Amino acid sequence: MDQDNLSLPDYQALAAFRYQIRRFLHFSEAAAREEGLEPQQHQMLLAIRALEQNGGPTVGNLAGHLLIQHHSAVGLVDRLAGRGLIERIRGGEDRRQVRVRLTTAGEDTLRRLSSQHRDELRNSGPLLVAALSALLEGLQTTSIGQSPPLDPEERDVSETEDYHL
Repeated sequence: MDQDNLSLPDYQALAAFRYQIRRFLHFSEAAAREEGLEPQQHQMLLAIRALEQNGGPTVGNLAGHLLIQHHSAVGLVDRLAGRGLIERIRGGEDRRQVRVRLTTAGEDTLRRLSSQHRDELRNSGPLLVAALSALLEGLQTTSIGQSPPLDPEERDVSETEDYHL
């Protein structure tokens, strides 16, 4: 999309989408802190579970997945291991390779957090989807000279009573 073709509805749709993302992230950060974790520690636990491989993901895999530097991932692993939420496993053939997996305590913590996140997404997900749909619709229609509708009812975003641009 050409920068000169951005309209007020384009900016409104982008702002609404970013707002809904931020609302969810705010919830997520607060939930992690209630469990005694920093948000990045929660993200690390989730990445370890999501990237399960034979023996668990490597620290390098985790750093790439979390978009952080290797030494930052090592620091997160150190803190989580110190709390008994994860454990390091040395590679079989290559003893230099370190894999990471959740402990039972780590699995329990992640299960509680993931359940809370799933419930929150059931409530706020339609708003996030509506905001993304409006943004994508704006990207498609602006390129052919039309503006997306601002009225949520015109976008068929039922069940989103509190949707505001």
